[in-house]
Amino acid sequence: MKQVTITALLLAFATTLFAQTKETPFKKFYMDLGTGLAGHNGVLAPEFAATAVLKNNWTASLSYSSLDMDPKNLPSDYEAGFTLLILFPIPDEMPAVKMHLFNFNAGKFFPLGRKTWITTQAGLSIASGQKMNFTAQEVEEDGLHFSSNYSSTSKSQTTIGGALKADFNWAIIPYLGIGVGAFANVNSIQSAAGAEIKLIFGWLNTKKPRKS
Repeated sequence: MKQVTITALLLAFATTLFAQTKETPFKKFYMDLGTGLAGHNGVLAPEFAATAVLKNNWTASLSYSSLDMDPKNLPSDYEAGFTLLILFPIPDEMPAVKMHLFNFNAGKFFPLGRKTWITTQAGLSIASGQKMNFTAQEVEEDGLHFSSNYSSTSKSQTTIGGALKADFNWAIIPYLGIGVGAFANVNSIQSAAGAEIKLIFGWLNTKKPRKS
């Protein structure tokens, strides 16, 4: 994680220097680090993304995100196992699906002012995670441990899906800002939708346009 963060910062710095040359094809180039919530008690943590805004107001972005969620097929009457410790039950960990999403998006840039803008994007996603199955069983006692009323199995899978994203961004200073947005990922393992807040940094280009 530390190496990824350092690499992202170096890439943002190098691209910022390049983007400020007269021949740049970019209006903006920035990285973002985000976190948020999704359906099925999902937590997005973290998301890394790089976005380029071209002079024709098209955008292109690459992103990676990790998403922890309850399985979509978790039985409504599922009860976690537990261990009795001095008469107090210590519950077992609940089953969870951990998704890794690599997204390749394109979209449009809508400026609201020099320091604020909206982007809408769609594209392809490489999704990997676990597909879980549950089977009802009798609760079993093993010493101080009591099993769940369901057994579970999981199988790791990788598939191609679709990604949607919309963001509102505000540049606080020329190289740093914040954003909020909504996202959706549709795939055959477990689809997800949610909202996030993010820190953005890079070449945000908040200068007034030069008069011709």
